[in-house]
Amino acid sequence: MKIQIATRALVVGALAVVSTISVPALGLRPAMAHSAPCPYCSMTLSDDTASVLKIGRKRIEYKCAYCALAEAKTEYPSGDLSVTSPSEKKGQPVVAKRIGGKWSVLPATAFYVSPAKLKHKTCQAQSRAFTTKAAATAFAKDNGGMVMTLAQMNAMAK
Repeated sequence: MKIQIATRALVVGALAVVSTISVPALGLRPAMAHSAPCPYCSMTLSDDTASVLKIGRKRIEYKCAYCALAEAKTEYPSGDLSVTSPSEKKGQPVVAKRIGGKWSVLPATAFYVSPAKLKHKTCQAQSRAFTTKAAATAFAKDNGGMVMTLAQMNAMAK
């Protein structure tokens, strides 16, 4: 009986050692929450509301659409870039592009909502992108903020 228990413990211990060594070698890592700070407002990012600025091969995540557009304006005032922000439709982001100094947005029907005085502690809930004016208006009615075009949002961003 003692030998059987000792053998079982030895096998379990050996499996633990092998899995500890082999799992990292396979490239598997435990999932970890995103805890990086926004480079514009220094608040912790939220994965589901983060906006992404792409310039060249550089990809930078921001807490909200306002932070990404403001950083594009201040830190990257020239050059082609894009700012991708989640919309009210999962899997259908709003993409603002600056090419040759001219801004455009896809979908062309996209609008933004943001208050005139943004509170960065909650900017991901205040500054959002929407695929249509109707969706932006409904959000602003329920949560506050102004409905604006990309040009208006860029003018407000500092």
